[in-house]
Amino acid sequence: MNRPGRARVALLLTVVTAALLTACTGTHADPARADATPTTQPTSSPTPNSPPPPPPSPSPTASPTPSTAAEIAEAVDKWYTYGGETAMVRLIEEARNAESDRPREAFELVILDFGGLTDALSTARLMGPIPDPKTQTAWAAAIEHLDGAVREILDSVPKSGRTIQSPQETGQMLRGWSTFDEGIKSLKAAQALLNRRFGLKPSVDPWEAGA
Repeated sequence: MNRPGRARVALLLTVVTAALLTACTGTHADPARADATPTTQPTSSPTPNSPPPPPPSPSPTASPTPSTAAEIAEAVDKWYTYGGETAMVRLIEEARNAESDRPREAFELVILDFGGLTDALSTARLMGPIPDPKTQTAWAAAIEHLDGAVREILDSVPKSGRTIQSPQETGQMLRGWSTFDEGIKSLKAAQALLNRRFGLKPSVDPWEAGA
């Protein structure tokens, strides 16, 4: 059984018009219901001459969260030094590799292999959040969009041994690549924020290396 992202599939792309994109509608989750009524727990009255209850035990103290600019900068530097840079560079490189297989015209034979990108996304998740909220927002969006793009594009592959996509499958594939583009934008934003806010950047620009 192939792991997600490991499928290598040859397909011929059908001609697609812009109407396919504008006709697509997204799904919306129903809002969570909040009509449950909380149950009131009965309270016991103290009996006469009973000893007072013992004082509550102190709660464990949570690890402090970086709050000052200096603390955040130090925490981000540690994140970047101890694996963050490697994870980000690899994600950029694998995203560029995946993008190179992107179909450019109708009835083009392409081979899809997102194995490297899937592995890079797993590594990025293992790094944990970047200790700077603004940078983390861009980083998390990049991971979410790229992961969603991989799943949607692979799901658009023709079924039952067909090599030519149906219009619906082609529209789904295009939505997947649109999500991929959003992931690239967020990835570039996260890298730019690390550079601009904390002076962190790789020695070789991964967007240009090997181009």
